[in-house]
Amino acid sequence: MSRLYRGRRRAGQAAAEHERARTLAAQRLDEPLERADATWLTDHLASCASCRAIAAEYDADRVALRGLRDLQPQPPRDLWARTSAAIEREAVASGRASRKAGQPVAPARSGQRWPMVGALAAVAVVVVVVGASLLSGGFLTRQPRVGEVPSQAPIAVATSTINPGPTPLAVDAGSVGWIGSSANGIYDVKKTAAIDEVCAVERQTDCASLGDRGSSQVNISIRPKSVISSPVRNQAVVMGTDETKGSDSVVVIALPSTDATPSPTPAVSPAPTPATPSTEPTATPAETPETSEPPASETPSATPVETPEATPTASAEPSATPTVTPEPTIAASLAIASNVKIVGDSAAFAPDGTWFAFTARPSDGSAGPDIYVWRVGDTKASKLTNDHVSVFASWAGDRLIGSRPMETGTQPAEVSARSFLIDPTTGAERELDGSAWRPVIDPSGKWALTWDGTVRLDDGGLSITPASGSLAVRPYTTDAGLGDDSESESVVSDSAVPEFDARWDETGTWLAVWLADPNNPTIGRLSLHHLDRSTGKIERVKDAPKDVTALPGFSIGDGRLAWATPPGTDGEGSRVQVVAWSNDSVGSVETNPVDNAIVIH
Repeated sequence: MSRLYRGRRRAGQAAAEHERARTLAAQRLDEPLERADATWLTDHLASCASCRAIAAEYDADRVALRGLRDLQPQPPRDLWARTSAAIEREAVASGRASRKAGQPVAPARSGQRWPMVGALAAVAVVVVVVGASLLSGGFLTRQPRVGEVPSQAPIAVATSTINPGPTPLAVDAGSVGWIGSSANGIYDVKKTAAIDEVCAVERQTDCASLGDRGSSQVNISIRPKSVISSPVRNQAVVMGTDETKGSDSVVVIALPSTDATPSPTPAVSPAPTPATPSTEPTATPAETPETSEPPASETPSATPVETPEATPTASAEPSATPTVTPEPTIAASLAIASNVKIVGDSAAFAPDGTWFAFTARPSDGSAGPDIYVWRVGDTKASKLTNDHVSVFASWAGDRLIGSRPMETGTQPAEVSARSFLIDPTTGAERELDGSAWRPVIDPSGKWALTWDGTVRLDDGGLSITPASGSLAVRPYTTDAGLGDDSESESVVSDSAVPEFDARWDETGTWLAVWLADPNNPTIGRLSLHHLDRSTGKIERVKDAPKDVTALPGFSIGDGRLAWATPPGTDGEGSRVQVVAWSNDSVGSVETNPVDNAIVIH
């Protein structure tokens, strides 16, 4: 066999392999390949740059065509007039049509080009017809035949402005709000409308980004770490760092409206509290040396409102939506605690929105943590405990649950923990049965997620963290306290973490748990669990988030879970990701990058 013949055979074999690869690359866009073909194609594309480029262009063309499905062609208005005139001229010149009376006969010239004009006009008509068919979906399911595979890579027609249509899953989830940083302390507050469509997890890359219903601006005097909204009012508590003082502060702000229609600028100031069983001010209001603001008012029914021109003033006629007029939309704010160090991520409003509770200690490290409460309408938060070892866990109706170690000391130690119910108005305590640390009670009051084990005292008693035990779901009653955990399925985590945060949805069926990273507590792992309310067993749901990387602070409720991802590479901001569920379907959607995104929860 001659070298020439062998070379021709090898060239022919290579051409056949390229043709097969390009055919399979086109075929897989329409239907799954056989296992052997898929494996062969993967191996070939890994070693053949030209076929790999063509396969990529096939994918790009398909994406582009999908993005054009809903567009309507806009041909020039005179297209048919010019085309028909060109056809008529070509017909007259070729003798296939009679000329009109009085019309001179075009002189014959060497190399006459009328037939070429007619051909071009016919091509134009074909282009219009083909374009209309593409846009109507007539050719979208057709893949190239073997004879149509080009020998060179075609030019991609997809652009960054063409988004593929998602494969939606219908859901009925609530809205999600978040803030992103702006300039000079002005933050953008964004909120979506109710989420009714998400994409299957495996199709997330094809899903359109979650848009916001509008953006309003709010002036926040501190750098936010967490934003907690009231369940009944258009206001929120911002917990963050006062960079001018080098300490933490807690500030109440009004959440501006994000409605698309123009309306007066709302700025809801802290509203007066409704009637409570006691008219006394909050417990131990005098013990707030860490706050640098004036002492709490003796009349909690007053409603302070700050404007850029004046100091806070009381309003004789409480209103849920007083307004201010500065531009841009700047909501009134009220600092209820300053010169403190915020402890943990378990701050929360009471279910009726009357009280807000959180944990803090002096910023100078002179004492350990205590539980603080703020009654809506007061000018200051106050200490509810003064033992410097108590932390807020959750709300149980109109009373809150706190936890403290059984023993204290300045040396590192591993000790048992106890939890207690406490009345925010009177400060009266009642210890709960069972050893537990920071139980988070579900809305029905039947189950609680709690650290079941010991805690460790570090940093001279300033830090209290889980030590030995497990994070588990246990039965709970107001009278009997916390029951024993005897089911292994109820365990969420069997290893200690420096910090955890847990929240239930409004049904008490879904539970989201965030576990801080031991090496970097500013990020953590977030998981969504389903609870069998009859047995208390934790169930895993297909496609539900499990150990996804998330920043502190997440929102759960109305059939959805939302969180912010850590900032991406190349300076890209965080993304707000939302998982929503309906019956047996779980899907997700996310926003475009947001600078310093914080989910409002």
